[in-house]
Amino acid sequence: MKDNSPSRHLTQADKHTDLGIIPHDWECCRLSELANRIGSGITPTGGERVYTVEGRAFLRSQNVGWGTLLLDELAFIPDHIHATFAANEVKAGDVLLNITGASIGRCAVADERVADGNVNQHVCEIRPNPDKLDSRYLNAYLLSAAGQKQIDSFQAGGNRQGLNYGQIASFLIPHPTVAEQRAIAEALSDVDGLLRALENLITKKRAIKQASMQQLLTGKLRLPGFSGKWMHTTLGSLIEGCSSGATPYRGRPDYYKGNVRWITSGELNYNYIVDTREHISNEAVRDTNLKMHPPGTFLMAITGLEAEGTRGSCGIVGAEATTNQSCMAVYPTDELLSLYLFHYYVYRGKSLALHYCQGTKQQSYTAKTVRLLPIYLPTDVEEQGTIAAILSDMDAEIEALERRRDKTKQIKQGMMQQLLTGRIRLVKPDTQAPATQVEADEKATKGHTWAINEAVIISTLAKHFGSEQFPLGRKRYTKLSYLLHRHVEKQAEGYLKKAAGPYNPKTRYGGPERIAVENGYVREHKSGPYSGFVAGDNIAQAESYFEKWYGRDTIQWLEQFRRRKNDDLELLATVDMAVEELRASGKTVNVEAVKAVIRNHKEWKAKLDRAVFSDNHIATAIDTSGKLFALATQNDIAGGARC
Repeated sequence: MKDNSPSRHLTQADKHTDLGIIPHDWECCRLSELANRIGSGITPTGGERVYTVEGRAFLRSQNVGWGTLLLDELAFIPDHIHATFAANEVKAGDVLLNITGASIGRCAVADERVADGNVNQHVCEIRPNPDKLDSRYLNAYLLSAAGQKQIDSFQAGGNRQGLNYGQIASFLIPHPTVAEQRAIAEALSDVDGLLRALENLITKKRAIKQASMQQLLTGKLRLPGFSGKWMHTTLGSLIEGCSSGATPYRGRPDYYKGNVRWITSGELNYNYIVDTREHISNEAVRDTNLKMHPPGTFLMAITGLEAEGTRGSCGIVGAEATTNQSCMAVYPTDELLSLYLFHYYVYRGKSLALHYCQGTKQQSYTAKTVRLLPIYLPTDVEEQGTIAAILSDMDAEIEALERRRDKTKQIKQGMMQQLLTGRIRLVKPDTQAPATQVEADEKATKGHTWAINEAVIISTLAKHFGSEQFPLGRKRYTKLSYLLHRHVEKQAEGYLKKAAGPYNPKTRYGGPERIAVENGYVREHKSGPYSGFVAGDNIAQAESYFEKWYGRDTIQWLEQFRRRKNDDLELLATVDMAVEELRASGKTVNVEAVKAVIRNHKEWKAKLDRAVFSDNHIATAIDTSGKLFALATQNDIAGGARC
């Protein structure tokens, strides 16, 4: 476990420990000295048969990612089952560590969304002593190279089979003061926030690109200035020829010591290929009778198409190169631009392979079948070029974001190495002091958590849409909050496909309702058959937060739904969620497609039997969704990937 890096030298400010060199005012502690609990739960009798659509969160190993909770497939158990192992109840701030199977070593910090829930036997709860150990600091250390090295050290032969509580308790943790731990965790959290923002932006840009391909490559959207005909034809009528390459004899090592680029199908990743993993000699090119392909040549994978990762893969030669036998180079006539062909194949390549490739176990294309592949294109080559340029600009923007994301990940790894070993100090030695409660409260307000955020939303909605006679019920506030998030953030995270439409059970069981009530923002109220929330004594504080975070005009925007019945809100939210799913997968949005999404979900399919979900009502909801939350407008498509 010692740090043997040559860049680290012992100074008067350092000391040797079992973890290597750390600052003199840090300690090297066993996790057992810093934690109040190390243990896991159990799977209830009956397994999945006892899971419910709401109740107490029940976390399994698939819900614990690399530093984040993965709650799309979160299970729930009823209170009476939870009560049988309440001693294992999850608390906000617990570090959840996967201890068995292929996901061993993944960990994340529990938050209000899963608080008061349970874990199964494959997830260990580590509850730090808050006076000694910060949860986020521990989580960061366990995810670091040093933390993972300790986890690996208990796996015989490198097979990550399992950890027991004794092994976890024996983990060595570099231990600065809690104040410095918080400073380190905060710095790393800031980088995580940037990474999340980049991932969200990349996802949005990819969705816009997919929607743009669907519009531009099918002729549904014509660009300004173009009105010529489009035609359905085959590649064979538009190409001068096509050819595959070969693999030089591996028994001649000298063949692989040249400077000629040699592309294999594994390098076709919807990309421009400017360099290759292997290079071959001029002699290899001559002896193997390989063809040199000029820049701009379109390449497609033609073998191994039974594999999802290979089927439909393609690329463009960025610098003169040869290929192996698994790549097919296609040479268009003057009637077809290579770059248009590239984008068209990116859009349709996978589906074409499923219909046209040959073989049973190993599926492939031949030159003959490549010529039979259908293509739809404008007869005006200039229009082909304009479409290709727009899509290429979108690709370039996405690639730039991906490079920035990857660079940020590298920066974070470097930060972890420096901060978690004390090479870089964020707090001056011997001057660390625990944050006062006032400071902690101020910090929490500035960087409000998801639960506090939702508590403020619930409270503000209760003030404006609830009354003593008609308190705001859970079903109604859920739909309003869904629409609010879609309006402000363009996405609504955490909402699941439940019987009542998009529903976020964590607002009830994950803390927001409790926070709103305990802070006096709202109070529970019943009036005849109606029950729900009304404004509490401290509602002004919640409203001030809401105005700061969302602006005054957001509530005014929601006013358009005041007179809408709950069924109408359910229809709009359900259809919008289905539309988002279709758009994200690049599928056509229409009534039948939306009905298919609803029909294919076990908790939603019964909706189609209700009058409110008639074809006409769904069509109206699709139109309303498009006007309220359009993902990619025609201006977005025609002008590139703008946000």
